[in-house]
Amino acid sequence: MKKSSQSASRIAFVSLGCFKNTVDSEVLAGMLQERGMEIVSEYENPDWLAVNTCGFIRDAKEESIEEILAALEKKEKGEIGKLAVFGCLVQRYHRELRSTFAQADILWGVNDTEDLADAIASGQRREYPDRRPFLYSERHRRPVFTTVNSSFIKISEGCDMGCSFCAIPLIRGAFRSRTIPSIVKEAEGLKKRGVEELNLISQNSSHFGRDRGDRSRLPALLAELSGLGFRWLRVLYLMPEEITPDILAGFEQPTVLPYFDLPFQHVAPAVLKRMKRGGSVRQNLRLVREIRGRFPAAVLRSTFIVGFPGEREDDFAALLDFCAESALERIGVFAFSPEENTAAFALKGRRRPRVIEERKKRLLDMAARNTRRFNRSLIGKTVDFLPLAPWSGGSTIGRIWAQAPEVDGHCRIGVACSEGLPMPAVRITGFQDEMLHGEKA
Repeated sequence: MKKSSQSASRIAFVSLGCFKNTVDSEVLAGMLQERGMEIVSEYENPDWLAVNTCGFIRDAKEESIEEILAALEKKEKGEIGKLAVFGCLVQRYHRELRSTFAQADILWGVNDTEDLADAIASGQRREYPDRRPFLYSERHRRPVFTTVNSSFIKISEGCDMGCSFCAIPLIRGAFRSRTIPSIVKEAEGLKKRGVEELNLISQNSSHFGRDRGDRSRLPALLAELSGLGFRWLRVLYLMPEEITPDILAGFEQPTVLPYFDLPFQHVAPAVLKRMKRGGSVRQNLRLVREIRGRFPAAVLRSTFIVGFPGEREDDFAALLDFCAESALERIGVFAFSPEENTAAFALKGRRRPRVIEERKKRLLDMAARNTRRFNRSLIGKTVDFLPLAPWSGGSTIGRIWAQAPEVDGHCRIGVACSEGLPMPAVRITGFQDEMLHGEKA
C-alpha cells in the first residue's frame, strides 16, 4: 500500500450515530495513517475534517446535516482545510447532497473505503463509485477512538431481516459475516493493547455466520473469544426471533456477560405483522423467562417503536403490560420515523404527532420505573468497575457490567482511578436516575 507522495497532512474525525459507525471511522483512520496522515483533534486546525454521518431515522439525519453545515462554516473560516463527508447519510442521499453540499471536497457513502482513503490522502476530488461493498477485516489496523480499556468489533455488515420500517438494507446492503479467525485475530490485537471490555456489534449478531451455513456461528465465535482473557465480553443487537438454545448456550462461556440486547420493537400481533417482524406477547415473555431461568443475573435491554401506522390504543396498552410483566431493565423508545423507500413509508393509519409523543412519554415512564427497581436491587452489591474518565472532586466515572456503552448510564465512585489500571471492585451505595454511585470495596 503506497503512502501519499505529498507531505503528511493532518485529519480529524467527527463520527455520528452508532458504534458501528465508530468502527468505520477507526478503519478509515487506520488506512489514512498507513498513507502517512496524522490523526488530530478537530480543534487543531486540521488539513482535513472527515464527518461520518448517520442516515437511519429523521433525528439522526437532522443531526448529520447540522454537523455538515457546522463543518462547512469552519471551512469558510479557515479552521479546517478540506471537508470529507461520508457514511450512511451520503450512501442514502448521494445525489441530493451533491448539489446541497457542493462546497464539500468529498461526498462518499459506505463502500469502496480504500478508494476513499486514497482520495483523501492525495487531496484530490473524486466521485463516489459505489462499486464494492465493504467489509473490513483484521488486516485493517485501526486506532481506537474509544477509551483504552473498551473497544468494539464489528462481526458482520448489512441486514436481511426486511423490517418494513428500516432503511439499513438500503444503506448497508445484504448481510455478510466476517470469518471467525479474522475476528479472533483482531480481538487478540485489542487484548494486547489493554482492552478489558470487548463489545461485539452487528445489525443482527444472532444471524452471524448464517450467510455461510444453515445455523448461527455466534456460539462458536463466543467459544473462541472467551478464551482470550477479556474481563467482559458483550454481545449487542440480538434479534429475538432468531435466539436458539445453542445461542443461549454460547452465553455460558467464561467472560461472556449475561447482557441480552433484544430489540422486540413491539408485541401486538397486528403491529408486528405490519412491521414484518416476528414475535408476540406470549413468545417474547417465554424468551424472557427462559433467559432469566438460565441466567439469574441477566440484564435485558430492548427497544420499541411507538406510533407505528395503525397502532391502536389497545396495541400500545399490550406493550405497556409486556414491559411491566417482563421487568426489562433497559428500555429504549423511538417515535415512528417514516423513511422513504421503506415499506412502512406508504402504510396508512399514521398516528398524530401528539399521540405519538404521549405514548412515548408513557413508555419512557415505565422504562424509568423498571430501571429504578433494578438500580435499587444493586445497592450493597460488590461488582467490577470499568473506569472511563476522571470526574470532578477527585472522583471517577465509569460503568459496571450491567451498563452497556452510552445507552445505560454510568457509575461514579468517590476516588480517582486510572482507566489504564485493572478493574477495581466497587460497592454500589445509591443512584440518581441512571447514574449509580459507589465506593471502592
